[in-house]
Amino acid sequence: MAPSRRKQKKSFLGKLMDAPWQVSIAVGVAVFIVLEWILPSLVAGSIILESIAYGISAVAWVFYGLFFLIGAIVFALAASSRSKQGKLKAVKGATGGSSVARRRQPASSTVASQARLEPAATESPSVELNPFVQRGAPEEPLDTSGVGEEPSSDMVTKPTEWSIDVINEVEWKRFEDVCQKFYETSGIRSETTALGPDGGMDILLYQDDTGKPTAIVQCETWGERPVGVKPVRELLGAMTHEKIGKAFFMTSGQFSDDAKVVANSNRITLIGGEMLLMMIRRLPEAAQKSLLEFATEGDYKVPTCPSCGIKMKRVSGTAGRSDFWGCHNYPRCRQKLGMRREVSRQLEDD
Repeated sequence: MAPSRRKQKKSFLGKLMDAPWQVSIAVGVAVFIVLEWILPSLVAGSIILESIAYGISAVAWVFYGLFFLIGAIVFALAASSRSKQGKLKAVKGATGGSSVARRRQPASSTVASQARLEPAATESPSVELNPFVQRGAPEEPLDTSGVGEEPSSDMVTKPTEWSIDVINEVEWKRFEDVCQKFYETSGIRSETTALGPDGGMDILLYQDDTGKPTAIVQCETWGERPVGVKPVRELLGAMTHEKIGKAFFMTSGQFSDDAKVVANSNRITLIGGEMLLMMIRRLPEAAQKSLLEFATEGDYKVPTCPSCGIKMKRVSGTAGRSDFWGCHNYPRCRQKLGMRREVSRQLEDD
């Protein structure tokens, strides 16, 4: 889990720029009324204060004009954003709506109701799993002499239906994209965050026309141990920092009891592997097939480098250490991910 991104506190002008344009106009009208009429009436009877108040009221229209200008700028920016989204929707429709989810590129599906966003239950039956993506693995030199070739995707028999094994085998980046594709298929407008530290946010969900996310989604592939309370608290921290009141934690594994307690009291919906499988199976058959083809396209079991965005390679561990995934751009990129034992044995057999 990457550390949360820090943001400076916004100024009054910044808050106006983020607010709808009507807010700036309303503030301008309020300031004009106060300076033009209310202030002079409050200081009536005092020669000095009354002269100052009438001097300020003489330029009240200037302050109103400034707020009107801010409102006009916000309105123009919002109109430009809606125009761009409309063009993206047009392109999406022309290509059949089957493009691969891109980083920070909004999906063009329509907004769905809140009922469709939330699953029927918080958690599926407990299954013990262990973290697969070990982003904090200890540093060791890459032994390129032990690098093995990934099995060709043409020689691998692809699954024909969804199962918990398919969800567990999908690498971390493809898992994030599958989750985003699921929301898109369900009719929920969403976008994925950029590669690198995401502050606990992998997907942003939108359910209104304000242009601001209404919920965030964290996606994690996992192993044999349940997801503990720490990642859930980090997601809660991202919600607080971004001032978003709802979140979803999607994983191929399951969650500990402590994680469930924190989630249930903070509007965080936990979606384990079994729950995700049930949600996918509720989709129309054609949508399930399309999502399965997307999930298992290419070398879907080989992880993506978190920094470079390219497929990694298997590297033989030295001095009795286990094999691991290393980046092809080593030594410029030293990203390493842990390798599950069953994956390691499969590659050795191939």
